[in-house]
Amino acid sequence: MKKTLQNSGPVSGIGHYLRDNAGAVAIAFALVIPVVVGSAGMAVDLSMAHMVKQRLSHAIDAAALAAAASGGSESDMNAKVNQFFHQNYPENKIGATYNLTVSIEGDDIHVTAKADYDTTFARMLGIDELTVSSSTRVTREILGLEVAMVLDVTGSMSTNNNIGALKTASKNFLDILCRDETCSSLVKIGIVPFSAAVNVGPYGLGKNPNGTTYDTPFVNNPYNTSFNQSQNSKWWGCVLARTSPQDTQNGDTGWKWDMYRNPYNSNKNSGCNKSYILPLTSTYGTIEAKIDSLYASGNTLSNLGMVWGYRVLSPEAPFREGALWTDKTVKKVALLMTDGDNNIGGGSSSYSGYGPWTNLRLTDHDLDVKLAQTCENMKADGITVYTITFTSGINETTKGYFRNCASDENKYYDAPGQDDLVDAFVAISRELSNIHIKE
Repeated sequence: MKKTLQNSGPVSGIGHYLRDNAGAVAIAFALVIPVVVGSAGMAVDLSMAHMVKQRLSHAIDAAALAAAASGGSESDMNAKVNQFFHQNYPENKIGATYNLTVSIEGDDIHVTAKADYDTTFARMLGIDELTVSSSTRVTREILGLEVAMVLDVTGSMSTNNNIGALKTASKNFLDILCRDETCSSLVKIGIVPFSAAVNVGPYGLGKNPNGTTYDTPFVNNPYNTSFNQSQNSKWWGCVLARTSPQDTQNGDTGWKWDMYRNPYNSNKNSGCNKSYILPLTSTYGTIEAKIDSLYASGNTLSNLGMVWGYRVLSPEAPFREGALWTDKTVKKVALLMTDGDNNIGGGSSSYSGYGPWTNLRLTDHDLDVKLAQTCENMKADGITVYTITFTSGINETTKGYFRNCASDENKYYDAPGQDDLVDAFVAISRELSNIHIKE
């Protein structure tokens, strides 16, 4: 006999209700499910829209920074914004971008853009797309910058007009830091040409190039000679190095340098390059004229060039244009460039910034060691050091010393060709232009 279990309690009542109202419940669920799924999926769509906004913000930041660093005309900067924006936000990325706008106000570049994200789940609620926007403002702001450009003007720089490439590179450097042929009063640039010795020019006699008083003379016998590069019997401006270890250190107030006077030649200035130091200045035309005047002659003693770059950046004598070492609002920078290995010369008639070779018998390695110590002294005083080795004829030992001389690996550049030299100077000047995102 078959038995059926009967249940007359509450559960039985619910079952009867569901059986009697099955159609209405199904309709209700059909209406609710899209809302539930859409609401839950909305979080996913919002997360994706946030990702699109982040990518959009990154792209316009990169574009604005690149434009500010280019230092070109308004049309150039507009082109740069478009180039870098699309490189950082290619068309195959999620989110359709539009309304990329660029406005330039003085040194400020304002960039805005929008992007539409096609929703996946929110469209169940009637929301087909989400629009995001982003904006950034970049200013090219140069504050408290002092740069000593320590430049190799040795005889080898005449090869293939490498000295011409150096002038081009130096002018590009100047134009990026001083826009529209005007340097900010907070930007000072000095130039230290070097070869077998360093030429301090008329400043050593306490005079400016125009004959007016500069400062206290810092060479011996300043009143018994004159600065005159048109006569071999006169002094052309080169000086001898101090004894070790002072030849790697900043100059002391009151010290007098001995004049370079070659005893082995009827021209007592033989081996002295006529290109002389330009102290720190904010006058664009003066800096440009000094660059134009550079010419190539002599051997390579990069350590002497660097120590005089140190002295040009110093607030103490013999040059006093530099800010105080304790002034944290000023960035002091030395840029050292060479196209060759250190070469002291040799033989009974060899003469350089160290005087007769027979007196000291320094080796090329000794000069490398002196350069290394000078760089360490400068960095200890807070100077940021950039170095460049130019042309492929430089040996790996020299490259190693220049690499170690730089403040870090990223501040050393090897430039085997003229275009590489120009690019290195441009890269350094852009880094020094101190670009900041304002908002």
